[in-house]
Amino acid sequence: MLRLSKNLRSVTNADGGVVLDLGRGQIFRCNATGAVVLEILARGETEEGVVREVSRRCQVDAALVSVDVHDFLVSLTSHALLSENDRD
Repeated sequence: MLRLSKNLRSVTNADGGVVLDLGRGQIFRCNATGAVVLEILARGETEEGVVREVSRRCQVDAALVSVDVHDFLVSLTSHALLSENDRD
């Protein structure tokens, strides 16, 4: 299961989002699609679930969405904002 860091606070709107990592005092910005991905992740969805919902909401083929979602998740992980946790 993918989990957002517990130290994150975020604000989103139609233009995108801002994420604050309270633990490190860093701020990250994302576009509107990134904000949607963060919203979906906050509900505890898997990567596949994120792809399905973004594909549906944006009316874009899931194969195209999959590449971008995966890259975004890799970026979140590299900034220690996201981790894989197999425990529920």
